[in-house]
Amino acid sequence: MMLLLVSIIVVVPGFASAAPRLHGIVLAVTPKTGDVIVRHDPFGSMPGMTMEFRIVPRARAAQLQAGATIDADVDTTTEPWTLSHVSSTSAQQLISDASPFRRVKPLKAGDLVPDTPFVDQRGRPFRFSDLRGKDVVLSFIYTRCQDARMCPLISAKFTQLQRQIGARPVHLVEVTLDPAYDRPPVLARYGRAFGADPARWSLVVGDAEPTLDFAARFGITAFPDPQIGIIHSENTVLIGRDGRIATMMTDTAWLPNEVVAQLDHMNGIASNPLARFNLWLSETATAICGNSVAGFSGLTDLAVVIAIFAAMGYLFYRLVRLMFW
Repeated sequence: MMLLLVSIIVVVPGFASAAPRLHGIVLAVTPKTGDVIVRHDPFGSMPGMTMEFRIVPRARAAQLQAGATIDADVDTTTEPWTLSHVSSTSAQQLISDASPFRRVKPLKAGDLVPDTPFVDQRGRPFRFSDLRGKDVVLSFIYTRCQDARMCPLISAKFTQLQRQIGARPVHLVEVTLDPAYDRPPVLARYGRAFGADPARWSLVVGDAEPTLDFAARFGITAFPDPQIGIIHSENTVLIGRDGRIATMMTDTAWLPNEVVAQLDHMNGIASNPLARFNLWLSETATAICGNSVAGFSGLTDLAVVIAIFAAMGYLFYRLVRLMFW
């Protein structure tokens, strides 16, 4: 029976443990909303990184300053993850104290994409209104990103998308989050590295403030970290031929064939239902569980989850039999 109890605890992390404890440095804080960006040490199953959290109660955030070292309990069931029971030390001087939070109106499905002026990798003017009549796949990258799980992964998927869309009226767009560095010649070199055809795949940049405001409206917070580079969230957006947002995918788990199937479905064309269902599973898991399932990959991970719960059910059944029969 003891072996069964140990097995249950191993299968269900946190079953018999308290909330994980975070230790890190506050890089930015917005007291009005309670949002903070923290560079933290590893905790639980999370590696050390820089992330956005929300302080509860919100009034506690007003007592924090950029540069403060904090310890806090982490609730990973909320979106964004929340920090409570926060203790802190006095703030230290940071290299930059500029807040990454921007006061913009968030966009949602059905909204018209802002017509912010950009230039593409060829130095030509670019506006989203020029793409009316085409479906658009939009994402956000920066060329100096070294994390293979982030920008390079998205751009590699765009390379596959460019091949898979065939003759469909689809245009791919990547907006840089590093407008000071990623000027058209830099974007052109980056595009060539991924085989981007400028006629079908635009890498665009504008003036710094409008570019970052545009990204922020899609929920992209870009924060320069001196140790890592630009810390940012993810959002790949499907835009209909009318210029309105159809779908937002806030993680990197999507697959090119799933996106192609979804684009076909948007236009009333017969498409792969399993690919669309797989994409829906990934989106739904992220929407319900937030960042804790950011790597969820649809049917494959669903099968793993079902297997885990089946194992838990069997272990529970065996435990009940040992105790009462």
